[in-house]
Amino acid sequence: MTNPFSVTRSISLLAPLATATGTSVLNYTTKIDWIGTVRARIGYVWGNGAVLTYVTGGLAYGKVELDATSTVSGLANNVIPFSTTHAFTHSQVNTGWVVGFGTEGKLLIPGWTYKIESLYIDLGSDPVADLPIGSSNASGGLLTGHAHFTDSILRAGLNYQFH
Repeated sequence: MTNPFSVTRSISLLAPLATATGTSVLNYTTKIDWIGTVRARIGYVWGNGAVLTYVTGGLAYGKVELDATSTVSGLANNVIPFSTTHAFTHSQVNTGWVVGFGTEGKLLIPGWTYKIESLYIDLGSDPVADLPIGSSNASGGLLTGHAHFTDSILRAGLNYQFH
């Protein structure tokens, strides 16, 4: 995210006005390190009890991370170059929600079953990411990042039932 700015400030009553122009750049990456869910399922059994089709939903939790770098650079009085960089990192465990659907069923081979499931997970926003990560007191205003953590998962599996 790049945010151009320009500013004019009086340094003192006797000094002329100082001007600065430049850009502020915010680069950030987010990731979900790990997730877990606590879910309920409700479904319909069909095919003489051989297949269960269901919907699922419940609580999701996971560790989220935000790494950011903000750089403000430009020219003061159209002559003097300046640049400043601020690095920021934050991680925490967020809670949210999960919804999905799936199918489980018996295979023709005795004792073996299959399953396929799709989940959508929302771990909410990182509250620290809503604060100004880098800023310039200029006409460009504050440069603010916002991170919302979501993920989609498609799982397939084979199970063997010992009798």
